[in-house]
Amino acid sequence: MPSTDRQRVEIANPADGGVLYWTFKLYAFAFLILCAALAVVGVLVYRYFAIQTPPALQVASYVDEVPLISRMYAADGTLMGEFAEEWRHITPYEEFPPELINAFLAIEDHEFFEHGGLSYRGIARAAWTNLVAGDFAQGGSTITQQVAKQFLGNDKSLTRKAREAILARRLEAQYPKEVILSLYLNHIYLGAGAYGVGAAAERYFSKPVGELDQGQAALIAGLAQAPSRYSPTVRPERAKRRRDEVLERMANLGFLDDAEAARWQAEPIVLEPYQDLFPTRMPYYAEHVRRYVVERYGLDALMRDGWQIETAVAPVVQSAAAENVVFGVRKQDKRQGWRGPEAFLEGSARQVFIERATALYGDQPLTRGRRYLGLVEEVSPRRAQVRVGAEVYPLSLSDMIWAARWSRVDAENDKQITSVREALRPGDVIWVARATEARGRFRDWELNNGINPRWLGPKSEPNDHANGDDDDKVELILEQVPHPQGAIFTADHGTGYIEAMVGGHDFNRSEYNRAVQACRQPGSTYKPIYYAAALDVGYGYDSILNDKPRAEIDPVTGEIWYPSNLGGTVDNQVTLEYSLVFSKNIPSVALFKLVGASAIEAWARRLGFTSEIIADQALALGASCTYLDELTRAFAIFARTGRWIDWVYVRRIVGRDGRVIEDNTVATDASLGAAARLDRMAATAGTSAQQAIPPRTAYLISKLLRETIKSGFAAVVRRTGVRAAGKTGTSSATMDTSFVGYTSRWITTVWLGDDMRVRPLGRDDAAYMTVVPMWSRYMYETAREHQNEEIPWYTPPGVRPNDRGDHSVGEHGEPMPLVYQKSVQPEELNDIESLDGDGQGAAGGPPEG
Repeated sequence: MPSTDRQRVEIANPADGGVLYWTFKLYAFAFLILCAALAVVGVLVYRYFAIQTPPALQVASYVDEVPLISRMYAADGTLMGEFAEEWRHITPYEEFPPELINAFLAIEDHEFFEHGGLSYRGIARAAWTNLVAGDFAQGGSTITQQVAKQFLGNDKSLTRKAREAILARRLEAQYPKEVILSLYLNHIYLGAGAYGVGAAAERYFSKPVGELDQGQAALIAGLAQAPSRYSPTVRPERAKRRRDEVLERMANLGFLDDAEAARWQAEPIVLEPYQDLFPTRMPYYAEHVRRYVVERYGLDALMRDGWQIETAVAPVVQSAAAENVVFGVRKQDKRQGWRGPEAFLEGSARQVFIERATALYGDQPLTRGRRYLGLVEEVSPRRAQVRVGAEVYPLSLSDMIWAARWSRVDAENDKQITSVREALRPGDVIWVARATEARGRFRDWELNNGINPRWLGPKSEPNDHANGDDDDKVELILEQVPHPQGAIFTADHGTGYIEAMVGGHDFNRSEYNRAVQACRQPGSTYKPIYYAAALDVGYGYDSILNDKPRAEIDPVTGEIWYPSNLGGTVDNQVTLEYSLVFSKNIPSVALFKLVGASAIEAWARRLGFTSEIIADQALALGASCTYLDELTRAFAIFARTGRWIDWVYVRRIVGRDGRVIEDNTVATDASLGAAARLDRMAATAGTSAQQAIPPRTAYLISKLLRETIKSGFAAVVRRTGVRAAGKTGTSSATMDTSFVGYTSRWITTVWLGDDMRVRPLGRDDAAYMTVVPMWSRYMYETAREHQNEEIPWYTPPGVRPNDRGDHSVGEHGEPMPLVYQKSVQPEELNDIESLDGDGQGAAGGPPEG
C-alpha cells in the first residue's frame, strides 16, 4: 500500500549570502555608480577648468609682453634715469649663479627636477593644514605651480587652485625644467618694487645677480614666500632669521655643508640699496625729457614698455654748466649779504644737534666742495670756532667778510663787515665749507672799482692742504642757501642738439626749470631782434639814430617813462652799429619806433617766439617776457645765416624689440654706428632747414653781435680767447640779467635773476657784471679746445664780406669809431625833449651795457 508521507525538497541558491551579503552588494553597486558618476563629473569638471584655463605661456614672447624698465641715456651712454612700474631685469638662465638656484630650490621646491609639476605629498600636507586651520593657510605649491599662479591671480579659491594645477601640468609638458625655473626667477615679486632676482640684486645690493654671494642669495630666496614680512629694509631682524632658515635648509639638503652654512649665518646683513639716479645725474635735463615722453606717448609707455631713450646731453658739458650755475649764483648771493643763521640753539638743544651732526658727519676730514651744517661755539672779533660733527674748526673774518646784513630795500651789494660779531653768536647753526686756495685760469673775478669785472689770477693749493687729511690746517668759509637763481642753456647750433641745460642751482630744492619754463624779461638781449628787422627793411650800420633823451608815452597805459643810457650819457646822434655795440637805450627806442611795433612783432614770430608780445615802445628794452630756449633759438638763426632750427633733446627712442620709435639724429652723430648713419643720410636726403629770415640779414646782424663782443662791454670774454658773438640784457629793477652768445659751434644763454622778484640782483648791477663772467668761465672750459672760428665763419652767396647794409632807409652817416666814451652828460644839454609830468621809468629800468 503506497505511503502517505510527503517528502519536502529544498533547493539551495548558491548566490544567496544572506542579508549582509545583499546589503553589501547593494552598497557596492551604489558605490560603483557613485564612482562612475564622480568620474563623469570629474571629466566634465576637468574639461570645464581646462577650457577656462589659459594655454601654456608662450615663453618666447614673454620679454615682449611683460612690463620692463625704460632707461634714459646721455649722448655718451651714461645712464640718467630709470622708469618702471615693475622693476625687472630679464636674466638668462645661464647667468643665474648656482648658489642662488640652490637657495630657491631648498626653500621653495627641492624636488623641482623630479616631479611633473605637482607634488602630491605637498598637496596632501597643505590640505590637512588647511583643514585644521579652517582656512587656506598653506598652498603646497611647487615652483611650476607658482609660475602658473603668477599669471592666474592671487585669489584663494579651489577654482583657482584647479586651474593652477592644470596650467602647471601644461607647462611641464611643453617646456624643459630650466625654462620654467628661469621664468620663475625672472618674474617672482621680491619686494622693494623688484620683480625677479635680477632686479632684487640691484635694488637690495646694487650689483648684478651674478655677483651675489651665498648670504645675499639666501636672503633673496627667503623673500619669495612673503616679501613684505621678511623685508630687509623694514624688518632686518626677521629678514636675517629667514635668511638663516634658508641656509639651514640648504645644509639639510646637501647644498651646503654645515660649517659653511654656519659661517654665512654668522654674517650680518649689509645692504647697499639702489639709489635713484634721476635726482643726481643731470636732473633738469632728465625731467624735461621725461615730461616730453609722457606728454607725447603716455605714462604707461614710459613705465611699462622698456624703452631706451637716448638724449642729446653731453655729460662733460652738462657738468660744467651745473658747476657754473652753482658758482655764479653763490657768488652773486654773497655779494648781496648775509640773511642770518639757519637756527639758534640754547641749552640741551645744542647737545642734541652735536650728537646728530656727529652721527651724520663723523670725524672724517671735511671734503672740499661739500657744505656742512656747523654750530658756532665761540666768537671773537677776528674769528669764530665752529663745530662740524666731532671736530671744531676756525672761521676767520676774511672768509666771511661779505656777511653784512641782507636788505631788499636798498639792494646795495658788496658791503662788508669789520667784526665776526656783526654776523655770528654762539649757538648759531650755519652752513660752512672747507676753504680752498686752488683756482684755475678764468675761474673767479672781482669788480674793479665796483663796476668792471676783472679776472683773478690762478692759485695753487698749499702742500699742507693737498691731501685733505690734516684737520689742524682746515679753515672754514661761511656759506648760505642762495637766494638768486640761475640757468644755462647750451646747444650745438649745427645739429640742434641741446648739449646742456641747467634750470636752477639745486634740483632737490626746486624742480622748476628756468631754462625752458620761466618767461622772463630779456632786457637788451631783445635789441638784436629788431635791429635785424631794421637791417632787413633797409637800414644799415651807418644809419643815424637820435640819442637825445625824451619822455615816451606808453600807448596802452598812458604812462610816461624816460629811457636812459649806460651811465646816463647821451651823444645827440649815433650810428646803428655804435648803438647796438654799446647797448644804448635812447637810440634803440628811436629805431624801434622807426621800424614799427607791429612789424617787429611779426618779425619776432618768424624767429620762433611764442610768448605774448606787448608791442609798444617798452618792448624796445625787452619788457615782454620770453623763454630762454626761444631767445636762444632766435640768436641761433642769426648764427645759421637765417635757417630755422628745432631743438633736439631726444635723439632716439628705441623699443624693447630694437624698433626705432622716434629718430631725431643727424647723419654726423658720432654715437651712431655706420649703418645707422647711412640710414639717417637716406632718411634726410633732399630735406633742408626752412629759411626763417634772409641769409644776408642774418649775416649782417651776426657781424654786429661779433663786434659787440670785440668792442663792447665784454672784456672778460675777450681775455679768454673764445671767439664769440652775443648780447647782454638787464631787465627793469635788475630782476633778470642774461647773456646770449655763440661760437662757431655752440650757442649758450646764461641767466641770473630773482624768481620771486623779492630783491634786485643789485641796485647798480648789470648783465656784463653778473652773467658775462659766468658765460666766459663756462665757455672757456667747454669751447676752447673745440671749433672756434672767427664769426661769421660763412659768407652767404651774393653777400660781400664788407657789407654794411643798404642804407636805403633813413639818414646815412659816417662810421663811428667803436670806442665807448662819455661824450656828453645829460646835465650839459639844454634842449632835452620832455613832457610835463612825473613819469616813472619802469620799463627802462637801470641802464646796462
